[in-house]
Amino acid sequence: MLAYGFITLLSLGSEYYFKYEIDAQTGFQIYWITIPEGLDKERYSKQTISEFLAESSVAQILKPGAPLDKSLYQASLILPGLPASPFDAFYTIELTYDSDSFTLGVQSTDSFGFSPEGSTHFKDLNLSFTQQLNSETVTVSGTVTAVFSGQDIVLEAGLSDGSELIFNYNPNNPQEIPIQPWGNLELTTFTVKPGSNPLQPQVLYWFGEKSGEWVYDCSLRNTEDAPAIDLRIQTEPETVQWGLGSIAVKDGLIESENATLEAANLSSASKLIKAFQESNEITIATWIKPSQTGQQYPAIVLTLSEDPQNPYVTLAQGDSEWLEGYGNRWSGDWYHHDEYSVLLRTNTNDRNRYWQILTTSPDTVTTELTYVVYTFSQNNFGDESDNAKLYLNGKLDNSKWINSDNQERHFWRNKNQQSNRAKNRNQRGNRWKNRDDEEDSPWKDRDDQELNLWTNDPAVKLALANDVLFLDRRGNSRRNQDFPWEGELYEVAIYDSALTPEAIYQRYYPTIEILGNLTLTNMPTPLNQPLTAQLTLEGMPDVEHYSESKLNLKVDTSEIREVTPEFDFTKIALEWQSEPGTSPTWYFKWGQVDSTLWKTSIPFTAVQADAPGKLALNSPEFDLQIGLGQINTLEGLCLFLKPDSTGEIWQMSSITSVSELELPQLRDYRPFDWTVDFKLLFARHNQQRSQFDPLGIEDGKVVLKGNWLGENLVLYGWWRNEQFVLEGQRTLSLPFQVTLGPIFEPGTSQKIIDQVAIASVMNATVILELTELGFLAKVSGTFDWTDQAGTVNTFTVPEFTLVRPPLTPNHILEAILARLNSQVDVIFAQQFRHQADYYFTVVEQKPVIYLGKPNDPAAITQTTTLPQLFNTAADSNNISSTAGIFTLTENADQSCTLTITPPESSDNWLDQLKTDYDNFIAQLDTNSNLIAGTLTLVKTRIAERMPLLVEEILYYYYGLDSVNGYVDLQAGMRLRVDYQNYQFVHPAQSTANSGFVGSGTSYYSLNSYRDGTNLMINFDGFLSQIQPYVTTDIATVGAGSSLDTFKVGYQKPYLRLVYPSLAAPSAGSLDPGQAATIMGAATVTDLDKKTNVASFYFRGRATVIPEITVVLQEQPVFVPVGTTLRQLMEQRVSIPSVSLGESLLNSTGKPRLSRLLHEGVSNEPSYRFIYLDVDSPVLDLPLVKGDRIVL
Repeated sequence: MLAYGFITLLSLGSEYYFKYEIDAQTGFQIYWITIPEGLDKERYSKQTISEFLAESSVAQILKPGAPLDKSLYQASLILPGLPASPFDAFYTIELTYDSDSFTLGVQSTDSFGFSPEGSTHFKDLNLSFTQQLNSETVTVSGTVTAVFSGQDIVLEAGLSDGSELIFNYNPNNPQEIPIQPWGNLELTTFTVKPGSNPLQPQVLYWFGEKSGEWVYDCSLRNTEDAPAIDLRIQTEPETVQWGLGSIAVKDGLIESENATLEAANLSSASKLIKAFQESNEITIATWIKPSQTGQQYPAIVLTLSEDPQNPYVTLAQGDSEWLEGYGNRWSGDWYHHDEYSVLLRTNTNDRNRYWQILTTSPDTVTTELTYVVYTFSQNNFGDESDNAKLYLNGKLDNSKWINSDNQERHFWRNKNQQSNRAKNRNQRGNRWKNRDDEEDSPWKDRDDQELNLWTNDPAVKLALANDVLFLDRRGNSRRNQDFPWEGELYEVAIYDSALTPEAIYQRYYPTIEILGNLTLTNMPTPLNQPLTAQLTLEGMPDVEHYSESKLNLKVDTSEIREVTPEFDFTKIALEWQSEPGTSPTWYFKWGQVDSTLWKTSIPFTAVQADAPGKLALNSPEFDLQIGLGQINTLEGLCLFLKPDSTGEIWQMSSITSVSELELPQLRDYRPFDWTVDFKLLFARHNQQRSQFDPLGIEDGKVVLKGNWLGENLVLYGWWRNEQFVLEGQRTLSLPFQVTLGPIFEPGTSQKIIDQVAIASVMNATVILELTELGFLAKVSGTFDWTDQAGTVNTFTVPEFTLVRPPLTPNHILEAILARLNSQVDVIFAQQFRHQADYYFTVVEQKPVIYLGKPNDPAAITQTTTLPQLFNTAADSNNISSTAGIFTLTENADQSCTLTITPPESSDNWLDQLKTDYDNFIAQLDTNSNLIAGTLTLVKTRIAERMPLLVEEILYYYYGLDSVNGYVDLQAGMRLRVDYQNYQFVHPAQSTANSGFVGSGTSYYSLNSYRDGTNLMINFDGFLSQIQPYVTTDIATVGAGSSLDTFKVGYQKPYLRLVYPSLAAPSAGSLDPGQAATIMGAATVTDLDKKTNVASFYFRGRATVIPEITVVLQEQPVFVPVGTTLRQLMEQRVSIPSVSLGESLLNSTGKPRLSRLLHEGVSNEPSYRFIYLDVDSPVLDLPLVKGDRIVL
């Protein structure tokens, strides 16, 4: 049922009085409480809303259209889930009726529905029930505002799954309730839940008649044998005054009257008497408002009575002093108390004990509207549990046990006395000790029940506001004693059952479910994560818990939440309480947190920590087996958890009598052996010095902490593949001195350096783990060393394993140095730097390679010593370029010193460098004292040291001129000659052509030899020794092999390979001017001018390719001049398509490059690294003779 109440159509007189019920599925149901004259209906007949509105008499008032004029009707509304307390019902009702629908709405801006201690109440009710006239179902809409802790929470009306009215919080509009000082409760559910459907009372009076002399029974439990009990006002009209759903009485009497029953010699209250005799239970529920306190006792509110000496049941107000003989606890007190009391007649053989009295606690009567409920039930428990109870405003005020032997128990709730029910539970069975319950139960085999002596006599009346027979029913005379009650009656209901405390409570107090996610803002994880919590308002006051009528907040979750790895909270049960108020302060009441640590279950008791808003967790004593065997059990261990000052990190401390952890290598319980076994010594507890503190939380992990090798060590425990592991890390700083070397490029025979003397500090890292199998440690180390370039490098000794615990830190150092010595090539290769190596930079958005230190600028001064260059010493041998960038000085021993001083960086400094270079080479080449052939040596020294554009490297090394199509040949090169001979095809062969075809490849090594003082170049080492005489005119007919090149006059200090601008076609005859030509001359200047040169070509249509030697993976490889690093690597790995200048490192790994650098009179070669940093533009780096490449 969604709601119910009454409707009175005022303009038609009080005879038009209806009860209605609203059901979600069946809609509005209208019951005719009264039947006007001339209307052919049965009393209490039921109609649907459509049938009701179709009644002609009803239609005179309820007409379709705008909301009905409120002066035409009065109505009430009772919501089973949302009581109107402190009022009995809502009365601000509005009816709306049109041709399609009927709506009953209610609005209330007043505050109502207060919780028992006022922590919550409601306001701004706006609710509508609407039924389409062509449908049976009802829709509900509207809102109500709940006020909790001073916050307004808007609730939306709706229907539950069981089609009951509920009011729900909309989580789409999130709200938080502060839980001071702990955190916040983010609401997920705030629901006003429906109570159980109200029972139909035997009689029900709503006083909605508005006028007249009758008060009609609105109960629907009427039969022909037990008709409704209507009450008639028996006194003068001025003794009563009708209100909106109420009647005020002063010196009046409202008494049951039924001429038909009385003529049949039955009581007008026959329905009640029969029902009580069958059920042996009773409930009287009244909403009353005394006009004053201190009314003379007994001021009778309600009575079912035969005469003043024979009441069956009476509810009265006033001082019950005169009831001393009937069990009134307060009789004889010097102070007279104003209270409510109920007299109930039960079976007994002693007339003086016909009545059993139950009173409320003293001074409980007020002039406010009060909900007074009395219940009596059979006691079928076989004990002395209270079976008579008195409630005020939904709360149990007093109770007692009533039985035929008249032994009684009293309970005055507001005196904080122990509950009778609690007493009797403790003493259960005492009364019937040594009895057979089946045979000696006080209710077994009894022919009479408690209320069986009630007689259905016509003299028995149900009366309100006074005792029966206020006037003789025959009107003869007034009675001697008058017991009037003065006040307002709003509702009177009498049931033939004992209403449950829940049913009584829900009529005055709402049942509210508040759920949310509690965030404890001052606690570490996981308690700072949302915890599902239930907030309970000051609960239904029962006997056991009334003294703790407080707000309760409970968390009870079994969700597994990680505290740290391997440490979980498996169950969290916490409870807070608060005194009701607008801004309550919550105090922690109780809590327990279950956990597992390393698969061991550990319960914690939660207590208030020292700081506000924080909890501490304490465990009882338990034994924690570390997982490494029984020898490692921490006995009598206690754990303590608390948040740090920030509330973000757990702090753990522990207490145990165990002082150390031992790990024998073998599980044979042999004595501890320092040479093979591990021992961790625990620190003493800060406060309890006789105990030890082995456990803590560090870096977000639960650890064992102690001392190993003289320093602190923490071990983190975890399970790995069903094996328990204790893992820890120690860092040690260990000074050392060592000499290492020689050091080679890894995997090659290329020596990097002979010896390295190191004096440094080894930063050793030991990652150890302990298991049942024993000790295991992974050891690595790092140290700093300054190389020849002055760069401080950090070297890392690769990780290795120890299987025995070291005795001292130096044992660890010894193992690291042994590892360093065995891996020195790998350790040093990637980081070792010479005093000068090759690096890249970018100048004018072009890549430049230079020799120097990592942070040096590209334009730095370079100096080199060369061997003798001149035949004769002379001042003219000291040469300086035009701009002074290049300076050559002849030394006393005829060696020479070359100084390169690049200009300061400017927009065109590289162009200036090249111009000055060409000037310097021209001066040196034309010096008559220069030993022919030594210019190549000078050019190589310059190329090795001068900052070079990557795109100009081949110009400086080999004189490559791609515009004019020539390159200078040097000793050490190899010429690959791909020959093509002319093939003649007979004209008759129309499908073939005559022309040049491939006929083989020859390789010619370029060698140098001295011809007197000059260095000459020829094409074969053997032939250079025998100098064969050749007469072939190779300039005209071409050379057929290397032998022809030894024609007199063709061995020169300088050779140049020149390709024609237009190559000879493969078909047709060969013009020597279109062949690749080799020119020789005594000076480079002659080659440039093409004067005094000897030239020849290889016979046929030959392709001539100069090749140089590079070393790839320690193997010499001939590559054509101009081959780039990319082209070489493409032979081994796949290179993605990238732009010029981009790095290869991301696609090929990091190749290791070295380039030759010559120095000194003996021209001693040594390798220098080319550092290919991630951003180095090395894709098109040209290779030069001698380059080493390690992939």
